[in-house]
Amino acid sequence: MKNFFGKSAFVAALIFVFLVVISCEKDFTDINSGVISNTKFTTGQAVLDFEIKPVDIESIAADNIGLPINSISLAVEYWLGVYNKTNAKKITAGFVSQLGLPSSLRNSAEPSVTDTIYNLDKVVLKIPYTAVSLGVNTEGVTTYKLDSILGDTSVPTKLKVYRNPTFLNRLNPSDPSKLNSFTSNFDYKETELLTETNGFSFTPKATDRTFRFQRLDRTKDVNNTTDMVTDSIQSIAIDTVSVPFIAIPLNLTTMKEIFWDKFNDLEFSSLDEFQKHFKGIIVEAEGDNGALVPLNLTPNTNLTIDFLYSKTVVKEAQDNEVIKDVYSFPLGGIQNSIYKTEPINSSIPDNSFVIQGTAGISAEIKILGVNLSNLEEANLLLNYADKDVDNNNYLDLKELASIRDVDNNEFGFLINDADLTFGVNDALSTNSDIVPQRLYVYQNKENENGGITPTHLTDSYEEASFFNGNLMSSESNVPQSYTFKITDYISDLMDGSSEDFSSLTLKVYNPTDNPLITGSLNENVFQYNWNPRSVVLFNQNGSEKTQLKISFSKKKN
Repeated sequence: MKNFFGKSAFVAALIFVFLVVISCEKDFTDINSGVISNTKFTTGQAVLDFEIKPVDIESIAADNIGLPINSISLAVEYWLGVYNKTNAKKITAGFVSQLGLPSSLRNSAEPSVTDTIYNLDKVVLKIPYTAVSLGVNTEGVTTYKLDSILGDTSVPTKLKVYRNPTFLNRLNPSDPSKLNSFTSNFDYKETELLTETNGFSFTPKATDRTFRFQRLDRTKDVNNTTDMVTDSIQSIAIDTVSVPFIAIPLNLTTMKEIFWDKFNDLEFSSLDEFQKHFKGIIVEAEGDNGALVPLNLTPNTNLTIDFLYSKTVVKEAQDNEVIKDVYSFPLGGIQNSIYKTEPINSSIPDNSFVIQGTAGISAEIKILGVNLSNLEEANLLLNYADKDVDNNNYLDLKELASIRDVDNNEFGFLINDADLTFGVNDALSTNSDIVPQRLYVYQNKENENGGITPTHLTDSYEEASFFNGNLMSSESNVPQSYTFKITDYISDLMDGSSEDFSSLTLKVYNPTDNPLITGSLNENVFQYNWNPRSVVLFNQNGSEKTQLKISFSKKKN
C-alpha cells in the first residue's frame, strides 16, 4: 500500500504541474519560432516599399592572392571571351598569369655529343576548356560537352597574348605586412604582343582535341629551312584521355629570344630569377560579340606554354634521326581576371532594374517602409500614423521600432516572419539557365574611417538554411523570383538589438559570399565575383513589384 500511494502521489503531482504549464502557456510568447496566437496579442501583416538604386560596379577583387579558402580549397573561376547580352553590360574577359619553371632545360647537346642539334619548332599556349564527359561512343572515343558557355558560339572571338610588364607581388609593395590585391580593371600597360598572328580567333567546340601545325623536316638536312611536315599535339588529361582545348600559336622568333636562347643564363637559374625576367602573360579578348568560356586556371598538365623542339641526330649515308620533345611551362602562381565592361546598350523599362555579376551591376535597396496611404481603414498600423515623424507618409523601420509602451516597459512589434522578394521580369529574362541561380543581400555599414564595410546579415549564418536567395522558376523553366528570409535582421531592429538602419545591397551570389567560407565566421563580405550572369528584376512600379512582407504580433492595449 505504501508503494501504491507513493506512485499515486507522484502521478498527481506530475498532472498538477502539467495543468499549470498549459494554463500559463496562454501568456507565453516564442518570438523566434512563429506567429503568436494567444488572446493577449493581435497579429497582422505589412508590406514595405523600397527605393531601388542601381549601382555600377567599376571593378572587383580579381586575384587569387587573398582568396578565402576552407578545408575544400576554393578555386577562382576565370572567363575568356566576349559576352554581349541584351539588357546587360557587355563583358570582355581575359586573365593574367605567372608561369612555373620546368627543370633540366637544354637548348644544345653536351659538348661531347657533336652529332645532335637542338632546334625550336613551335611555341603554343594551351588552355583546356571546362568540359563534361559524355562517355565513350561506338568508335571507342570519349566525347565531351563544353560546360557553362555563355553567348554566341558561332561568332569567332579574337584573342591576343601579351607579355606582362608588371611584376605580380604577393605582398603590398607599400606595406609588406599586408597582402597585395589586383582588381579586375588594373592597367598592366601591355605593349609586347606574343601571339603569332594579330588576327588569331577561336570558336569553342567540344571536338577541339588536336592542334595540327607545320614544322621543318630535318630528316634529310638539319639546316633545311623550306620543307615542312605536318605534326600535331593533344591536350592530355591525368587519366590519359585527351580533352578539348584552345591552342594559341605564339611568335616563334620572339619566344626564342625571350626563352630558348636564355636557357643557360641567369634568368632561368631559379623560379625567382625567371619570374623577374618573364613576369607572366596577359590573355585578352576583343570584338563586338562572341562567346564567354569558363576556365580553370589551377596548374595542371594541360594548362601550359609548350616549347616543341627537335633533337636531330645527324647521320651519314642515311636519313637523320629526329627526336621530338617538349618543354612545358605551366601557368600558375599569381593569377587574376580582367573584366572590361561597356554600358547596357538597350532600354530597361521604368518598372525594372538589372543585377549582373563580375564587374556588372548591384543595387542599393533602401527600405522606405509601410505606405500609410495604401492601408485599409481597419489596419492597426493606422493607429500609429503620428509616428511618421518625417511626414513622408511612410512608417519606416526606425519609426516602427519606436512603437512601444516605454512607460510600462512593454515591447512593440514582435516579428514572426520577414520575406524579401524580388520578382523577375520574365519578358526580359526568359531562360532560367542563363540567369544567376542565386542572388545575395548584405548591408553596407558605415565604419569609423568614414567609409563603408560590406557586412553579412545575421540571417545568412544564424538561419542559413532559411536565408536562401535561390532562383524560383516555373515548370516550363521560366525564372520567376528570388526570396530572402530576413526575420532576424528585422527583429533585431524592432526590439532594439540593432540600431543600424542603413540600406541593403543586392548582388549576384558568389561562392565567397558564404560567411563561413574560411571555416569560421567572417562578418565582412568578400568583394570577389566571377559570375557574369545577369537578370532583370521588377522594382517598385507595377503589380509585380519588389516587396518586403512581414508578419508581426502586437500586444493589445
